[in-house]
Amino acid sequence: MKHLGTKTIETKRLILRKFTLNDAEVMYQNWASEPEVTKYLTWQPHESVEVTKAVIKGWMEDYREPEHYVWCIELKEIGEAIGSIGAGVSNAKVGAMEIGYCISEAYWHQGITSEALAAVMDFLIKEVGVRRIEAKHDTRNLYSGKAMEKCGLKYEGTKIQAECYNSGICDVAFYGLVMEDAVVEEEDEEEVYVAPVIEKKAGEKNVISDETIEYVGILAKLELSDEEKENAKKDMGEMLDYIDKLNELDTTGVEPMSHVFPVHNVFREDVVTNGDGSKETLANAPEMKDGGFKVPKTIG
Repeated sequence: MKHLGTKTIETKRLILRKFTLNDAEVMYQNWASEPEVTKYLTWQPHESVEVTKAVIKGWMEDYREPEHYVWCIELKEIGEAIGSIGAGVSNAKVGAMEIGYCISEAYWHQGITSEALAAVMDFLIKEVGVRRIEAKHDTRNLYSGKAMEKCGLKYEGTKIQAECYNSGICDVAFYGLVMEDAVVEEEDEEEVYVAPVIEKKAGEKNVISDETIEYVGILAKLELSDEEKENAKKDMGEMLDYIDKLNELDTTGVEPMSHVFPVHNVFREDVVTNGDGSKETLANAPEMKDGGFKVPKTIG
């Protein structure tokens, strides 16, 4: 690898550049102080802009080293910092680097992270000579994984209860891409998604939130219209209400069964015969030709 430091990278909507102290206030306001943004990260939300300034000062000192990579994600449209993305050497012998990122909640689900990630991957592979790109995320952070996949990173496995983020001890999904497989593309979907929880008090009906239906759609890989989402919310709520009703039944002493009703095999045994004759068989055909069945043409 030939380290070049945090060089400015420009994309269609973004400028990836070095941080300066002028970014401290907007960094603090836009994402560094937000618990929802840092939920799946290892650093705590900044308690004041002074903490943010201290972090940026540390980065500015590290910029002297060519192997230090921390970019400010600036949105061209507003000329303001909205997130950060960085990379570090994970294994120098094999030429591997790991990428991490975070972005203001106001800019989630707009393709910003995948656009920045694709640009950084392209820079590291083509200019720095990285042989392997790595990334990871809390398995509950579904959209982070989607951003990785959109940029060509491949899922390599999950370590169970492997790390501790602000959300607590968690399972971690690992992604990787080696140089010969690299096809870096910009996509328009992304990032942090929090798996919803259905909450209700005893005796209340189940009310399914929009977030829950969105989550179900992601798991099922379905794109639902607004009408389909409303119907699904109603159906799911009624199913859960019925399950709650069943759970109220006293089943003490009731022996479990594999089926609700007694069942038995109703299929007849196969009987080998010499056939029932062509006339009888062909009589069931919609059309006959030359002593055989005639069926509609299906190819060509």
